Amino acid sequence: MVFSKKLTAEEFNPEVIMNSGQVFRMKRETKGADGMPDTYSACSGDNDIYFYLNKETDTWDFVCEESQWEFWQNYFDFNTDYVKYNNLIRKSNDKFLKESLMDSFGMRILRQDLWEVFISYVISQNNNIPKIKKSIQCLCDRYSDGIHFPKADVLAYIPQDELMDGTALGYRADYIIGISKQVVEGKLDILKISQMSYEDAYSALLQIKGIGPKVANCIMLYGFHFMESYPIDTWMKKIIAEDYSNYSKSEYLEYINSSYSGFEGYVQQLQFYHKRNK
Repeated sequence: MVFSKKLTAEEFNPEVIMNSGQVFRMKRETKGADGMPDTYSACSGDNDIYFYLNKETDTWDFVCEESQWEFWQNYFDFNTDYVKYNNLIRKSNDKFLKESLMDSFGMRILRQDLWEVFISYVISQNNNIPKIKKSIQCLCDRYSDGIHFPKADVLAYIPQDELMDGTALGYRADYIIGISKQVVEGKLDILKISQMSYEDAYSALLQIKGIGPKVANCIMLYGFHFMESYPIDTWMKKIIAEDYSNYSKSEYLEYINSSYSGFEGYVQQLQFYHKRNK
């Protein structure tokens, strides 16, 4: 079915979202020509969707199964007013952040499938985005239908040598198998962790082999939707060192937490996208 939604350029821009480092399975399928729009797709867990800007109605049209539409509305976080966050940023004195906002119109923080985002960010550690995407697609091709993400009860029983072969997972294969086995055996309940307080969820994630502070914060922001999470990767370290050099790291984080409380993770995505573009 086709579901239409009126969204301004400030409220929704898939090019910005899919290149912001938060998602690995959203892409532009076709480049529009002769008046036809660009067409995008996204997959998350068992769900898949196509969407495009309908120039005749000036709405974004989303094509998916009727039973999946609720999932996708939640996925795109359509109930959150991101313009409100933008207005607060516009009132700030932060030149770099204001530049980031201008460069990142249409950013949203997605609410991705918990299992897929969990494993995706285990794969992401000490890795780059093209390799992460390649590894994830390889898992989908080998151990699912090429579209949907493989389940824990499949990944748990793959020999480690096989899982490492041609997937570019390397040492991360051991973490993926271990986490999958814990899920299958009922020792790890990701949904339960996602419903904990920020502090308790963060502590619980750090107890899992293969998850450190950066990966934990990514899972909490892009999967659990803890908007106060502020992942620090190499790009963010670069931003702190080059664009906020008058702050120490602890002073900088104190500034972010006090000035943008409740949407720190959104601020991080704007900065990340802008810095990579520069």
